[in-house]
Parts: sequence; C-alpha cells; structure tokens
Amino acid sequence: MSDEKTVEHKLEDGIGRVQDGAEDLFNKAKDKADDLTSCNKGCAALDAVRDCVADQPVIAASFAGLLGFILGAVIARKS
Repeated sequence: MSDEKTVEHKLEDGIGRVQDGAEDLFNKAKDKADDLTSCNKGCAALDAVRDCVADQPVIAASFAGLLGFILGAVIARKS
C-alpha cells in the first residue's frame, strides 16, 4: 500500500511540473504576442513611408539619391 501512495505522489508531482511548464509556456507566448502587437502599433510610421514611396516613386528616388550624395560628401570630407 505504501508503494501505491509513493507512485501516486510521484505521479502528482510530475503532473504538477507539467502544468507549471505549460503555464510558463502560455505566459511566454502571450508576452510574445503582446510584443508583436506593440511593434505593429509602432510600425505605423513605416507603413506611412511605404505608402508615400508607392504613391510617388520618382520623388522618393530623388530624395534617396540626394540623401546619398550628401552623406557621401560628408564621409569623403571627413576621410
């Protein structure tokens, strides 16, 4: 009879560990999902820039070229 109680006790401990592990896993998944949601809110500016580039590609390419020229000139001057 003592062996049966020991086996039950070990089984309950094992089940408790599995439940704790599952709970930790679900909490980590929830935290990760919350992080992704906050990133999506912060990425609204990037979406706006992408939309502007899609609407006006010539202006965006001109601006990128001008910015590249200015950065190149600054880097060349410091070297």
